[in-house]
Amino acid sequence: MNDKDYFAQYIKAFEMIFSANHLAFVKDAEFKYQAVTDKMTELIGFNPKQGMLNKTATEVAQILEFQNRKIVEQWHQQDLSIQHDKKFKTYIEILSCNGKNIIHTLYKTPIINPETGNLVGIKGLVTNLVMPHIIKTLFKIHGSKGLTTKIKNNRNPLFEYPLSDIQHMVLFLAINNYSYSEISILLSEFGYEVSSSRVNDYLEQLKLIFHVRNKTQLIEKAISLNLHCYLPNRLFTKEISIEITLEDTAYICNCNIKE
Repeated sequence: MNDKDYFAQYIKAFEMIFSANHLAFVKDAEFKYQAVTDKMTELIGFNPKQGMLNKTATEVAQILEFQNRKIVEQWHQQDLSIQHDKKFKTYIEILSCNGKNIIHTLYKTPIINPETGNLVGIKGLVTNLVMPHIIKTLFKIHGSKGLTTKIKNNRNPLFEYPLSDIQHMVLFLAINNYSYSEISILLSEFGYEVSSSRVNDYLEQLKLIFHVRNKTQLIEKAISLNLHCYLPNRLFTKEISIEITLEDTAYICNCNIKE
């Protein structure tokens, strides 16, 4: 069977298997959408569905006036990677949709004609992220060094100790064993240009706020107040789509999908 006929049969099978309630799509070898479920177009905000067909993600983003060009380029690079490697890949995404941020898992599968060995398209499946622990998930995305998850009490400490966004970020990263230089680098990823010495200044401010003498006491008190479970708001303001390994997929997504 030639590539054109094989892809046409794949589209028919896709439309039979995936209902309107699935978040799924199929692109051809030129990365143009050839099949999209109703729920997928609802998520993207593109209506009617037929308007997406024969368009790339870049073209759809332009029509929707989607401003984040970086993540659109990430999607394109993902497709190029799958085209080159011809392997199933998994991505974690944080996206802003309809005024709120969502986290989901994106599975991309190469569609290969077994008779020719050619890649004829890419199937995408989006699922809600089943998170065993939100902190673990986010720090898998940004590079975790170690996490403390034991909960000491149930009160919200941010009412008692109101912190600025950057103070909260510095404290949260310090709790998770990041050095001053690493905190500086991570903060830059979230739009803060803060030197290592400035990180130290923020930690000094935090010591005063929490009435402690040193960093060790600061972290101990923060954990006793359950602050390690309160995520800084800025962790959810960065839109990103990043590949994760099969090992990370099982760890983060609590599943073992392979294709």
